[in-house]
Amino acid sequence: MAHATPPSGPDPLAQQGGVAPLPLPQDAVYEILLRLSARDICRLRTVCRPWRSLLTDPQFIASHEARHPTTPLVVLGYHTGYHDEHVVVDMVDLSGKVLRRVHAAGEVWVTSVNQDFVCTSKDNSSCIRLFNMKTGVVFALPEELSEEHAEDRDILDFTSVAAIGQVASTGEYKVLRVLDSASFDKPEQLCEVFNLDGSSHARWRGKKAPPSPVSMTRFKSVVVNSIVYFFVQDSPLEDIASFDFESEEWRSGLRGPNYQQLRTNELSMAAVNGSLVLVHRYLSCYMDLWFLVDFERGLWEKRHSIRAQLHDYTSTIRPLLVLNDGGIVLVHIGSDSGSLKIYNPRTNTYEDVANTGLCFAVGLYSGSLLSLANRQTMWQPQLKRSTELQELRRRKVNPIQGGTAAPEEDKEAPEEDEIVRSLPLLGAVQDSAALVRS
Repeated sequence: MAHATPPSGPDPLAQQGGVAPLPLPQDAVYEILLRLSARDICRLRTVCRPWRSLLTDPQFIASHEARHPTTPLVVLGYHTGYHDEHVVVDMVDLSGKVLRRVHAAGEVWVTSVNQDFVCTSKDNSSCIRLFNMKTGVVFALPEELSEEHAEDRDILDFTSVAAIGQVASTGEYKVLRVLDSASFDKPEQLCEVFNLDGSSHARWRGKKAPPSPVSMTRFKSVVVNSIVYFFVQDSPLEDIASFDFESEEWRSGLRGPNYQQLRTNELSMAAVNGSLVLVHRYLSCYMDLWFLVDFERGLWEKRHSIRAQLHDYTSTIRPLLVLNDGGIVLVHIGSDSGSLKIYNPRTNTYEDVANTGLCFAVGLYSGSLLSLANRQTMWQPQLKRSTELQELRRRKVNPIQGGTAAPEEDKEAPEEDEIVRSLPLLGAVQDSAALVRS
């Protein structure tokens, strides 16, 4: 295993009036800190500015992540109108602990979670905002139609769904928007792409419409790697359309598996362990998970059959992850509540992890807890996109993927209660230092 290299230069723990330096070499202190859990590191960041500078350093975070492989966090997206505290996002570990909670002002709802981004809408479906969980930046995407589609059309005549994906060859993030006209006289669907590069000149670009109209309803589309999949509207054979973010073209059609059960209650899509999965629920309480194994040949494999614990026909189950021990992480979503569970396929039993409330979207965050932004409010009424981007550029932070931390003088000192909460843990670090000396 590679060993972390402590930063060179003066000991940051002894600067700016911080905690008195421990009587240990700096590399020993660095080694002790690397052994602590991510939750403990987050608490120690509030001790003082020098500690925060050291423990938010990208090199330290990368070294810590290499030593502590993490299980993805479950991201729960809500509608603020259903929460007294205007909660819009909870990030929960598999023990049920809420590690991050984000609030939003006004009526905001989450439409999807993917690629470390939370996609939200406000007021209407054309008002799309992207919350970067790593940097804390909120991107306000243009609400108007692309130049190619704007003539003789009004954005208010369309409903839209958006999906974000990353091009594997370049690392670039893009957003796909499909717009659907509800007009009986002239029904149509439009397709547009937005490059999420932080440029002030970025705009929606019109692309070819999907070969057949795609479904616009919840859980009928999903992003897997750099491909967006949709169910085709009103298809008796459950045909699937897909859009490639790299080529920015619609791919050839895909047909779903041959379901043998005659009575289907629900058919939805999910991304599980990097694969497209069709969730087939039948006879109300049974559910099969079909994994796509070969797109070109249209081959599917039924890997799991689950006895679902559903109370009504409006409930749904969202599979998120298959663990190394075979357990399946699921979110049950009902008409007014929800729950996070882990299903054991060997015993056909469920472990109740946490009550989630009514979720509008669910997903995973696969990065380190130390990389998460501390931002607690996603929407600020007076915040302007251009102002925030200018501030990020001044601090030399990549607004898409994160980057260099803010200059030390720009960081706020920790509040007194934060320091008090961290003191017991600081004592534990000092005890560890004493053990090393002995």
